[in-house]
Amino acid sequence: MTSSPLDEVMYPSDSSTDSKQAKKSYLRLPTFYNQQGTTRPFYLFPLFLLINIITMADRAIIPGASQEFLAFLGGASDSPAVVKNNPDAGLGILQAAFMIGYTLAIILSGHYVHKIKWKPLVFFGLCVWWLGVLGSGNAKQYNSFYVLLFSRMATGCSEAAFQVVAPPLIQDRAGKRAGFWLSIFLMGLPLGLSVGYIYGSHMATSELWGWDWAYYWMCIGSFPLLVVFAFVKDVTNGGVLSGEVVDVELEGVGSVTAVVIDGERDEVDEEDERERSTSLTTATTLEPLLPPLDNNSNSAADATSKHHHNNSSAADKKDKFTILTEVKTCLNSKILVTLSLGQAAIFGVVTALGTFGGAFILALQLFDDEKVAATWFGITAALAGVIGTPLGGSLVDKILARYGAGDNDNDGGASSSGLRGEGIDDSLRHPIIASILPRMNALVAAAMLFIFPTLAMQDAAFFLFFLFVGWTLLFATQTGISICAMLSVKNAHRPNALAFISIAGHLLGDVPLPIILGLIKDHLAPGCKVGEDGSFSKPEECASQEKGVRATLAIAYVWVLWALVFFELARRLSRIEIGKRRSDEINSLLLQEEDSNGATANGEKNNSSFRYYHSKFQPTPQQSGRSLA
Repeated sequence: MTSSPLDEVMYPSDSSTDSKQAKKSYLRLPTFYNQQGTTRPFYLFPLFLLINIITMADRAIIPGASQEFLAFLGGASDSPAVVKNNPDAGLGILQAAFMIGYTLAIILSGHYVHKIKWKPLVFFGLCVWWLGVLGSGNAKQYNSFYVLLFSRMATGCSEAAFQVVAPPLIQDRAGKRAGFWLSIFLMGLPLGLSVGYIYGSHMATSELWGWDWAYYWMCIGSFPLLVVFAFVKDVTNGGVLSGEVVDVELEGVGSVTAVVIDGERDEVDEEDERERSTSLTTATTLEPLLPPLDNNSNSAADATSKHHHNNSSAADKKDKFTILTEVKTCLNSKILVTLSLGQAAIFGVVTALGTFGGAFILALQLFDDEKVAATWFGITAALAGVIGTPLGGSLVDKILARYGAGDNDNDGGASSSGLRGEGIDDSLRHPIIASILPRMNALVAAAMLFIFPTLAMQDAAFFLFFLFVGWTLLFATQTGISICAMLSVKNAHRPNALAFISIAGHLLGDVPLPIILGLIKDHLAPGCKVGEDGSFSKPEECASQEKGVRATLAIAYVWVLWALVFFELARRLSRIEIGKRRSDEINSLLLQEEDSNGATANGEKNNSSFRYYHSKFQPTPQQSGRSLA
């Protein structure tokens, strides 16, 4: 029986179990907790996906019902003059308010994820999000722009905590299928946005409900997820997601991997230490590795002991995680900065099209009804995300497999003995980035070849088909970019890298661009402004100003080209880092060889031959046997 990707992660093989017992176990659902009391990935990963879908759907209610919300903004009792006169800009302000709350919360979440357990951090954010959704519905009852504004700001708190925790957890506990499961999680973004877009449009135009009930029903539907999440447990690393991983020497058990949280070693009992010492691989390796021959074993042991002592000392003296040092770490990673700029270009355009997509399609006269336009627009985006994101994840898995990622984690990191499961050595971070980014750039370039022709299309079917293919290729890049972002920094700073790329993407992409494009559209096509009744203010003029709408779309499409520039720059920076590492290794080897030759010239007996093995490419026992033969 062939196993699925889900089986590889959730059901590790056990050769000692007979076939009947194995079949019965295969058909039976696993318990919610494993033997150590941690929630199994079998339940945790789908829960992450559902939460991602529903929080993204919340984001898309306003874009899906843009006509009704524009009418509300123009007629709310406390709307400022700038919003009444420029409702499209007011719609952008609402989206910007969400991002402001998101940005403030993600900075704090990326910091406290090093200090406190991730479960209560995420659960608190979800509770705040739930209250924000409730307040968004109440805004219509109060006829208040500011109630809606601050409620949207509050909903950003949920995603802040959730988005910095879920990807590293999946990377650590999905084993060889980390790219696939990360893509499934990221698929929640386009799927949720599309569902929310259609849902918001239908609820807002319903004679029975209205857009306020779109939020109320979301509160009702999401409450069971909060209840289930309340029962989630994680005892791995004491429930703290991220810490510095080092090798230390434990008395009586030898070298084991330890996690440093906020500058201090995570304490474990003796039994757990023995289990970990036999099950874990070395987290940090000697670079270069110089295995000794027979008579040099004592000196080698001294060198190894000294290395572990230095690691322990480094752990003890390690600076505590502070917001300043975390920001500095991210800014010092040139690869992460350039990735963030490229991602911001994609974020901005996708959000702008999501915000004004219905209005654009109506203004281009591709559809006559907002509900129909929003439905087909949402279906197109949903299918593109559902198909494109997993394809991108499978592509990333093939690249990671070439570097042995996940080989050291047979249980997907789900067992209590696993401190980390990404299976990627520090020496391979930049080679993997350099391998992934050219593929991502090729996908972006191919996407634009399909998206640009939509500027000249008059038929709705052709317009949506070409947009679907282009979006599918763009969504296929998201898993690779997320992996590259996490690999651009040390293991302990992965949540900070995710927070950084997200903040940069929002502040430089989907916060300013919808506002700017809204103002551009109102300037180039003033007849297509939406009035208080939810229709275009001057329908006849809007029909004659189609060129202005297409020009606005062209500006948005051109902006995506910045992604090509910055992703290529990030690739080149990774190649530079590879060159630096190789140069350092060669210099170290030459010094070792010089010392060896010098000792021989002075008459000292030299029993060691010069050897160098890369930590990931040591010969297997079979290869060693053939070499000796």
